[in-house]
Amino acid sequence: MIDTIIFGYSKSAMEIARILKEKEREFVILTTEESRTQMAIEDGYDAHWINYNQDDELVKFGIGKWVKTLFCVSANYNKNLFITLSARNLDPNLYILSLSADEAEEKKMILAGANKNINPYTVGANRIYRLIKKPVVYQVLDEILYHRSNIKIAELPVPENSYLIGLPLYGAKIEADFDLMVLGMESGTRHRRFLFHTYKVRKKIRAGDIIVVIGKEEDIEKFKKAMGYS
Repeated sequence: MIDTIIFGYSKSAMEIARILKEKEREFVILTTEESRTQMAIEDGYDAHWINYNQDDELVKFGIGKWVKTLFCVSANYNKNLFITLSARNLDPNLYILSLSADEAEEKKMILAGANKNINPYTVGANRIYRLIKKPVVYQVLDEILYHRSNIKIAELPVPENSYLIGLPLYGAKIEADFDLMVLGMESGTRHRRFLFHTYKVRKKIRAGDIIVVIGKEEDIEKFKKAMGYS
């Protein structure tokens, strides 16, 4: 069963489709415009026209049944909002990701039922990290936001022999020494929890803790070597 749907065939949808195809993920594209449906088909995708006012159309493609992830990225904001409302009504557990142009749109989309509503131009570190637990969504955002600028997100477990062990995260000077942005740290204990990087975080780093950073690939590699990676 195909468990990922892209609603719309906007520029954002095209980018998401390209990335999912590269990751060898199966997905279906649904649009409300026959010209867009045909365009997606010509681009080599499994695409279908739907009447977005009919819940039966969504159910037919697995929403409320086997679909787990919905990218709501039509160029028409009102259609995105309607599909989000309908899909959330059909499945309270569906993961819905939509893109917004401004804060007002974002608030409405969240109220409509989107799990995450991302503005690619203002996305914050906390929002990025919270998506990591959704691998499909994380891969797509990582590609869209950072791939072409040589900026990456890295989750780095602290090795047993690392110089970081015993240092507080805030006092480790990772950002200053390696030109990276530190999002925070996930505890390596069985009670795993994520601590955002602020001056209030006094917890000392232990082996097995996972430090999450954003930066250029070469700077991440320098940091990994300093951490104790071979």
